[in-house]
Amino acid sequence: MSAAKRTPANGSRIIELGVSGLAIIDAVRVELGAGLTVLTGETGAGKSLIVDALALARGARADTDAIRSGEAKLRVDLLLSADGAEQIVVREVHSEGRSIARINDELVTIAALTAEVAPRIEIHGQHDQQRLGDRGRQRDLLDRWSETLETREKIGALVEQRERLQVEFEELGGGDARREALLLIARAERDDLRGAAIEPGEGERLREELRRATSSDRIDGLRAEILALLDADDESLRARSRLLDRSARELLKLDSGSASLAERISALAVEIDDLARDAARGEVGEALSRPVAEIEERLGLILSLERRFRTDEAGLADALERAEREVARLEGATERQGQILKERTALAEQIGVLAAQLRGARVAGAGRLCKAVNRALESLALPPTFEISVTPRAGGEDDPLVEGASCLVDRSGGDDVEYLFAPNAGEPAAPIAKIASGGELSRVSLALEEALSDASESRTLVFDEIDAGLGGRAGETLGKSLKRIATQHQVLCVTHLPQVAAQADVHLQVRKREEGGRTITEVRRLTGDERMRELASMLAGDAAGSGAEAAARELLAKAGQSGS
Repeated sequence: MSAAKRTPANGSRIIELGVSGLAIIDAVRVELGAGLTVLTGETGAGKSLIVDALALARGARADTDAIRSGEAKLRVDLLLSADGAEQIVVREVHSEGRSIARINDELVTIAALTAEVAPRIEIHGQHDQQRLGDRGRQRDLLDRWSETLETREKIGALVEQRERLQVEFEELGGGDARREALLLIARAERDDLRGAAIEPGEGERLREELRRATSSDRIDGLRAEILALLDADDESLRARSRLLDRSARELLKLDSGSASLAERISALAVEIDDLARDAARGEVGEALSRPVAEIEERLGLILSLERRFRTDEAGLADALERAEREVARLEGATERQGQILKERTALAEQIGVLAAQLRGARVAGAGRLCKAVNRALESLALPPTFEISVTPRAGGEDDPLVEGASCLVDRSGGDDVEYLFAPNAGEPAAPIAKIASGGELSRVSLALEEALSDASESRTLVFDEIDAGLGGRAGETLGKSLKRIATQHQVLCVTHLPQVAAQADVHLQVRKREEGGRTITEVRRLTGDERMRELASMLAGDAAGSGAEAAARELLAKAGQSGS
């Protein structure tokens, strides 16, 4: 099996694509091979719709206007070979606006779909500038090329460790003045809670005591009434209870079934006698133990502490424990903070050394990558003015020293990386996403992919009309460049140039036709004479004769293709 047919076990490629209900596409299903696949066909046949379908499968924004007239939904499904295993991806867009995504029959969010599929399928279109202009990605590509990812990981681990120490330092109160202020607060809270010495359930007992104190006159009156009733003459309650008891005893002698009633009446008589004796001794209620003002003051203290610590009475005990722990922690913080400062200083020195190594490797790698990209740009009829800016980030007093200067170092190192390009002679280079046109961006992307192909994981690269504005000679060079990239990645290219199409491992023709009064798009895999005739048509139009067919055969032979 040739290199172009390989699918690395740690990479991915599209095995099959299905599209239905998308614009003029009724239903198509396409098998995509490894290597270079081209899509050709007349303008408006639907080639870019295939690219749109792939964009939807990797999480692009859905537009209900794209649904085919008369259909309730559009659907895109992919069969992927991902890291040695097959994976099924489905995206549906319904006419009422719902968008549904599934991976291996499991519903996922569009964000999850994008995170899973977008890194595996990269689209370079005339309007796809965001990804190439992402400075974080630019830095990652340079580091992969420069083989510095291991150094970056070491820096990231040290930076994370240093950040954790800083968090601990701040939790210990930060600087001396701030720590002393926090310690004063913690001590005040501890002392106030200790001094209050609140007992469990004390608040409710105080509320009951306060109710009694504020109702003392009524309580005395009620006690007097009870005593008068219990100590009345023979017509009183006590006299009647004795009569009840005597009658109940006589009833029990005559009717044994009245035993329960007799027992209850007897118990009532005994209880009334007991109440009378207790009332006579003045034990109906207890006298107030302290003044109302004292009760109110104590209850007010409890309520104020509850508001201060935003808890209830039971939570005040927990608040005291927390305050005591905080005092102990802050009182012992000075020694630990001194240790943290020493550890952070040592880490800063290690980070500075590694960041300097990373910067040197980046600068050297940027020079080599620029040369590789500019060689590819010249062959693609673009000026060799690609540049990479590696700029140190200015740091503050607490940041590590990198090559003798304070530098803001994060997990990616201490440099900002930016790709620059000058497409017009005499003009200075500027950020690539701001200055290059759509076609130029696509070709710059291609040049980058060719330079970086050996340094990146295998995936699917899609180029939509990357040949815009190119002639035959540049097209041949473009096709060879795509072919070289296709030894590492699966490449899908929409093209109008026969010189590019001749380089393909798989040639797909997209055409539209009428059926039942409606326009539909179909995709066919061309082989043999069909492929030769398509190339001839691309060279000379529909009226292509034997001369164009001979030229097409020559293109295939020159590209090392048999037309199969």
